[in-house]
Amino acid sequence: MHTQTIKQILLSVFICCLLTGCTNNTDSKADNFITSARSFIAQKKPETAVIEYKNAIQVDPKNDVALFELAETYILLHKVNAAIRYYNLAAQANPDSIIAHLRLAQIYLQMEQLLDARKETSKALGILPDSIEALHILAGIQIKERDIESAIETLNMASTINNKNVKTFTSLAQLYLNTRQIPEAEKAYQTAIAIDSASREAYMGLARVYAFQGEFDKVEALLKTVLETPGIKAEKHTDLARFYEGQKLYHLAEAQYQQAITTSPKAVVPLVNLAEFYTKQKMKDKAIVTMQNALAKKKNTLIVLTGLSQIYLHFGIIDKASETVDQALARNSNAVDALFQKGRVLMAQNDFKQALDNFDRVIALDRINAKAYYYRALCIKERGATDRPEQKIFRAAAGLSDNPDEFERDQVRGNLLAAITVDPDLMDARIKLAEIYLVEQNLKKAKEQIDEIFKRQAPNLKTMTLLSGFHILEGNLTEAENILKIIIQEKPDYIPARIRLGLLYKAMGNKDGAINAFQAAYDKDTRQMGLVKMITEIFLEEKRYDAALDLVELLSQRLSLQTSLQASGQPATNNALAFFENLKAEIFINKKDMDNALGHLQRAVELQPDYIPPHNHMANIFARQKEQSKALEQFRIIEKLNPQYIPALMAIGTISDLSGNTSEAETYYRKVLELAPTHANAANNLAFILAEKKSSLEEAFRLAKIARDANPKDPNFLDTMGWLYYQKGIYLSARSELEDSLKIYPENALACFHYGMTLYQMKEYEKARRFFEKALEIDPGFQGAKIARRILN
Repeated sequence: MHTQTIKQILLSVFICCLLTGCTNNTDSKADNFITSARSFIAQKKPETAVIEYKNAIQVDPKNDVALFELAETYILLHKVNAAIRYYNLAAQANPDSIIAHLRLAQIYLQMEQLLDARKETSKALGILPDSIEALHILAGIQIKERDIESAIETLNMASTINNKNVKTFTSLAQLYLNTRQIPEAEKAYQTAIAIDSASREAYMGLARVYAFQGEFDKVEALLKTVLETPGIKAEKHTDLARFYEGQKLYHLAEAQYQQAITTSPKAVVPLVNLAEFYTKQKMKDKAIVTMQNALAKKKNTLIVLTGLSQIYLHFGIIDKASETVDQALARNSNAVDALFQKGRVLMAQNDFKQALDNFDRVIALDRINAKAYYYRALCIKERGATDRPEQKIFRAAAGLSDNPDEFERDQVRGNLLAAITVDPDLMDARIKLAEIYLVEQNLKKAKEQIDEIFKRQAPNLKTMTLLSGFHILEGNLTEAENILKIIIQEKPDYIPARIRLGLLYKAMGNKDGAINAFQAAYDKDTRQMGLVKMITEIFLEEKRYDAALDLVELLSQRLSLQTSLQASGQPATNNALAFFENLKAEIFINKKDMDNALGHLQRAVELQPDYIPPHNHMANIFARQKEQSKALEQFRIIEKLNPQYIPALMAIGTISDLSGNTSEAETYYRKVLELAPTHANAANNLAFILAEKKSSLEEAFRLAKIARDANPKDPNFLDTMGWLYYQKGIYLSARSELEDSLKIYPENALACFHYGMTLYQMKEYEKARRFFEKALEIDPGFQGAKIARRILN
């Protein structure tokens, strides 16, 4: 049953009051205040109207008209508690009036205070037992109480009292439809249409009944018949257009959208509807021109400017999308739809921080905007919140000040949950939430979301693929395989299903099945070159190096031929060729054939100088070959290409550290920690450098704790922590940490030396000497060897 909104109630009552004058008070002074208040309402000045109504009440405290209309004004101002107070006073002032009780019942129903709603409805029915409006409210209460049978009975009672009320029959029909009583629903809608053939709610409801039964010829006949009834012709043509669109009869849909424009040549909405149709049909030029025509009818209309921006964004014309939505915001900087669209545009520009600010503003203005919460989650997932200054405060409050990644994951989940709380049918948010739970292997929560998705919509490719992922994690691999095979059979071109099937076969140990699935996916879309790498990795796991090289060579040549034919003799793109050269190099690296690997890596760099993987491979080969200067050269190239590429920054720091350039090492470890504050190796290595500086021991200790907390079983991290305790003179703690380190890795020369130094300070000289000797035996040139020899001599 459809419940009137409070705003609609308010407007209807004001019209009623203004037409009838509805006052029995003879006090002319109170009447004058009421008349003045109504004029302020007409001028859209409700705050001033409140003052005038209160003046009238001061003159006559029992004036039920002033009390009632003041309550209505408070509804306009969204002050519900104040409204409730004055509705109650109005009811007390005039016990025979039903209207205040009805308003209170409607408010309580909307607030889901069902006992209070029932109480006011009973009072209304006590005054007027045949009140149709009171019976409608009672049915609404019963629906909220999930007592559908009683709601149907109440509405049937209302129909016997007044068999000409369209709302009674449309509400009754909707209940029948919800409970799958299809013949009864059809009959109720037909009765509503017989009462008022122009009722859109009635004829669209009947159309839904026919559609539910698959009787689409009846839907078409009904909507054509409706065209001849009174009402807004453009709206009726649009309803028929949308029906044809749903049936994929696009030429008929377009004709009806255009007919809607013809019947209402001055209206903007029919043009907007046609533009949206063209957008869905990927008819870019027609969509833009149609929306521009709508804009010409009403210059700078917010809805049209925002809609035009949406079309530009849909077709990837980002600069125009940005320019147009900015025009809308220049007209009204707090327009929710325009702010939301600006956020979408900023996302397309990869400016997730600014986009996040926009969605924050949308939510501040509209707390129940589900899509704003959804897109806010996407922005945070793309690191839109990482560097916002206030986030540090929030993380600290959440006890996650040193773990921004975990904090952001919580924020993403929280916003997705908010989205589906506001709109339980927002499937994109549910799917994203289910995917997160699957990644976290939280199968219980993932299943909750998947069950809700299937409860609310028919299965589709995306949700079936999601379900297969759940079965994989649950260990029900056969069920997952069957689902994916069905998807592939029905939609052979749906690549995600083929990829997931390949991953499933790989997990099951069916290497050939995985290779075939990945190969089939790649054949469908040769841009998915990552699939070639996945196939290659399977070959490498089995040490089938020649098979891997043959595959990569074949696909590389095929790509070159296809691209040259498509581009009239032009060579294949350098990017793709560089990818294949790098992949060949990786195969030779696995074969331990570094000369051939370097040759292919060099060719990859020549083809695509800014391609990072070949530079990274070369750097690692040079580092293993002890050619540190060449390795450093490659890592510095990577740093120029991407100053935030952590592996290169870490490598530069490590090479500098090992070569004794601790100043540069410190610089690069700090760069890494700026980008990743919990990077354990960077924290540990920097802590070790700072351990030698008495003034930096506290910072060093904090960093060492980050590393040790990240991996409490790492012998190097334990060694660093032990050495810091030594530097602080806390020898018992130093001894404990160093003993734990040596239990895990007893052949660590530096840890043996540190342990020896600790024992020496604790006056266990003989034992200390044994560990100095062991350290020198393991590595005669370790850092601290001179001190060990000096003590031993």
